[in-house]
Amino acid sequence: MEEKELHYLLLLAFNLSNKAIVSRTGRENLMPGQPKILEFLLAREGCTQKEIGEGCILDKSTVTSLLSRMEENGLVRKEAGEADRRISNIFLTEKGKKTAEKVKEICAGVDQEAWGDISEEERKRFLETFRKILLNLKRGER
Repeated sequence: MEEKELHYLLLLAFNLSNKAIVSRTGRENLMPGQPKILEFLLAREGCTQKEIGEGCILDKSTVTSLLSRMEENGLVRKEAGEADRRISNIFLTEKGKKTAEKVKEICAGVDQEAWGDISEEERKRFLETFRKILLNLKRGER
């Protein structure tokens, strides 16, 4: 595998970024997977477990397990849905909101390190190209 191959570079970038985030959020007593759920809920409070799974790219059993632990730790609370009482809506507690804000800061810090001395113009071009790559990959899924 050569470092010039796109799939390898994507894997390497994800691994390095994820390792930094997991290490730093671990100091906040968060397990892998919980930070992205907290970030997701910060933007979309009251969503369902299914929506969390889709938005965080996690399978149903993983979401269930992570949310149970997060509920035990006082980060989230569940409420039965109004339309369908069998479906729970997930909300951040005050502790969860504070922790989610900390996660957001940690992730922004890792992003800033990754950008390093890359100019704003280079960042913009990269993100435009990267979004096109993602669209191409999504089209390939269908």
